[in-house]
Amino acid sequence: MQNILVVEDDHDLNQAICYSLKKSGYGTYGAESAESGRTEFLRNRIDLVLLDVNLPDGEGFSFCRWIKSRKETPVIYLTARDMEEDVLTGYESGAEDYITKPFNPLELVARVKSQLRRYTQLGNMNQQ
Repeated sequence: MQNILVVEDDHDLNQAICYSLKKSGYGTYGAESAESGRTEFLRNRIDLVLLDVNLPDGEGFSFCRWIKSRKETPVIYLTARDMEEDVLTGYESGAEDYITKPFNPLELVARVKSQLRRYTQLGNMNQQ
């Protein structure tokens, strides 16, 4: 089973995303801050991270760079920040995708599947 870390400070949204992913056969870990996200990332085998930009204890952009400095794990931003500058910063920080809120849960799951399929096919998963 592939595991997804959801780093989203809105508790209800975090749980709803985890629920949608579990229904699609993924294992999930929820975190509501950068600090708890780091803990979950280090403690568990994480295959993909869904990451909000605005977190109570930091910004998602620096958290993404932290992830990429440790392991080539795919990151998808899931955020309300839709300014062109934010999107570009998201990609420059190392993310594979950038989804703005509100979003369609079915599209989110499709993008997660796409990224995981791409990483699996390229042989990047679990090499680190």
